[in-house]
Amino acid sequence: MGASSWDYLVELDGSVEATLAALRERSFDSGDWYWRPEDEPRKGPKPQSLTEWEESIYGNDYPGAHSIVDMREIVRSIKLDEIDQGQVLELSEQESLEVFGTAKPSVADWKRALETTREIWDVTDCDSGRFVLVSDESGNQWVAFWGSSGG
Repeated sequence: MGASSWDYLVELDGSVEATLAALRERSFDSGDWYWRPEDEPRKGPKPQSLTEWEESIYGNDYPGAHSIVDMREIVRSIKLDEIDQGQVLELSEQESLEVFGTAKPSVADWKRALETTREIWDVTDCDSGRFVLVSDESGNQWVAFWGSSGG
């Protein structure tokens, strides 16, 4: 099985870091991650919490979760070719202009780009993610996360 692409749009919860942490927890708890029961004899029982996942071989070995659960750290101000596995890199203003046609995209811009263009995926690297802050029509802030993992 190759890597899986994923995307999430969630309301900003104080900070991008807090938003990512809460999303990872919700995704794990809801079962939004890849599980292979045939790995149990070699790796042990299925983790029952995100903390167990991170402390186990499952959270530190591939194929990984194939979801946002694999992402552990928000990074800014580095280049895409400097990103490490498990990091989520902020979309730069220039990249935002290229992908969305604006430096301050809206939720509608995000949804349109996700549905109609490959450019949003061209600014990602395997086993990592990207994020951008977007606003809805009421001015509420949201975080769009996307990437791929589980290669």
